[in-house]
Amino acid sequence: MAARTTAAPLLLLLLLLAPPAARGFGIAPPPLASPASSSSSSTTSLASSAAAAFTEAGGSNVVDANRYNVDLDLAASLWTAKVQETNSNAREAGVPFLATSSKDYFVDDAGDVTVSRDGGMGLELLELAGGREDGFGITIVTAVTEGGNAAAAGILPGDSIASISVTTEQTREDGAQEVTRRSAGTECLDFDGTMAALADFPGEAPAVTLGLKRIRRWPKIKVRVEYPPIQCAEGADNHVDLVLDAGENLKRALQTRGIVMEDPDAPKCDYCGNKCNVSVGRAGMHLLSPMSTTEEKIMKRNPDLRLSCKTTVGHNMQEGELTVRVNVRQWNKER
Repeated sequence: MAARTTAAPLLLLLLLLAPPAARGFGIAPPPLASPASSSSSSTTSLASSAAAAFTEAGGSNVVDANRYNVDLDLAASLWTAKVQETNSNAREAGVPFLATSSKDYFVDDAGDVTVSRDGGMGLELLELAGGREDGFGITIVTAVTEGGNAAAAGILPGDSIASISVTTEQTREDGAQEVTRRSAGTECLDFDGTMAALADFPGEAPAVTLGLKRIRRWPKIKVRVEYPPIQCAEGADNHVDLVLDAGENLKRALQTRGIVMEDPDAPKCDYCGNKCNVSVGRAGMHLLSPMSTTEEKIMKRNPDLRLSCKTTVGHNMQEGELTVRVNVRQWNKER
C-alpha cells in the first residue's frame, strides 16, 4: 500500500469524539462506507493471530503477553498489510489484513476494550499508508491522553483499531430487555475510514468497544544442543547453541537448523517414524508443552525424555534457556 507523502502526517486528537448529543456536531462526519467494514447484530469475526498458539487457557507458567510489546517507533516501522489469494477459515481472499514486516514480531489480537465517549476518547491517530480509492490503508494510535478514556481502557501507542462495536439495550413492550450489538470492521482502513467509524458509527452510544491489534516480538528460547561425545571428532565441541522462536515444534526446529538426530540404537517413533527422542534438562522442562497422556505412558520410566516431534518450545509465551541432548542411547558409549 502506498504511504502518505505529505510533509505533515495526518494526526488528529480525538478529544472531541464524544456522543453527538454531547458534542453538538453541526456537520455530520462522512458515512462509513469502506469495503473493509460491515454492520450487523453480531460481533464482526476477526482473524486469529499468529499468537493463538500461545493463549491456551489454564496451565501454569502463563506469561503476560504485554512484556513483549514494542514502542511506537518500532511498531510504526513494522506495520504492513497483506492479502491472501485463497479463502481460509481465518479470512477471505483479497481482503487486506494487518501483519508485520519482520518474522521476529507478530500481530496479536490484544483483546476488546470498552472506551467511554464521555468527554472524548483521548487518543491520536496516524495514517501510515493510504491514499487509495478503495479506502484501504494502515492507521495506528500514536498517543493517548494521560488520564483519558483511551488510557484507562488500556490502549497503547502503536496499536491499531481492528473493529468497533456498540451495545444497546431496549425494553420491549412485554417488559423484557433486548440487547443488540452492532459491529464494524476497521482493520486496514485509511485515516478517513477509521475516523468515520469512530465518529459516526456509534451514534449516541456513550461507550464503544474497540478490538485492538498490537505488535509484539516473538519470545525466544536459547537452546544448547549436546551431541554424545562418541559422535564428535577428537577435540571438537559437542554442543551447538541455537535460538528458537516460542511456538516452534522442537524436532522441526532442530532439523532445520542442521541438528542431526540419528541414533542407531533407538527405536523409531510411532508418530513421526524417525528417531526423535531427546533428553531435556529439568531446569528447562517448564518451557516445553505438556506431555500428552500417551507420551507420559511412553516416558514413564524416563521422565527427562521427550518426543521432540510432539513438543513445542516456549509454552504459554515463556522465554528462557534449556539444554537438549540428542541421540540419547549413544551417551553411555565409549569411543
